[in-house]
Amino acid sequence: MEFVAVVAMTEDRIIATEDGVPWNYPEDIKQYKQRVAGNPVIVGRTTYQSMLPNPPGASQIVLSRSLSSVDSAAAIVVESVADAVAEATNTGADTVYIIGGGEIYDILLEEYDRMVITVVEDTIDPTAYDQVIRFPKWDQNQWTIAATDGSYTGFRIEFWEKIE
Repeated sequence: MEFVAVVAMTEDRIIATEDGVPWNYPEDIKQYKQRVAGNPVIVGRTTYQSMLPNPPGASQIVLSRSLSSVDSAAAIVVESVADAVAEATNTGADTVYIIGGGEIYDILLEEYDRMVITVVEDTIDPTAYDQVIRFPKWDQNQWTIAATDGSYTGFRIEFWEKIE
């Protein structure tokens, strides 16, 4: 089984603000939903709740500090990374996608085998917001860009693979 992070971010790793995602690229949303469809996803509570009533993926493993904070009979709710990994393993899937938010990307960073990163061309002024959420920094010496799809307007998709 492999863990794949899927994220959209600016060049300086901004993924959201207190107002949500500060850009709108329907083509990116479409390819994202197609990519994770049929596979389990690991997601944080806030991100999960923002995607209701139609969260992506075949099943959702919601990582939350409080099991009672997620009101959904459809999701599997866990409190720890170990429990999330165990539940992902129990699905029997070949690929499990990590889809955010910021804390989830950070605490699962060491688990990633691949990353699919949409890099948006938008420039976001972080000083214009009270809260800016960023994708975590990663050691780029341990990763390589296997491919880039630049066929879109306003963004490109980079396919990163961990160097073994």
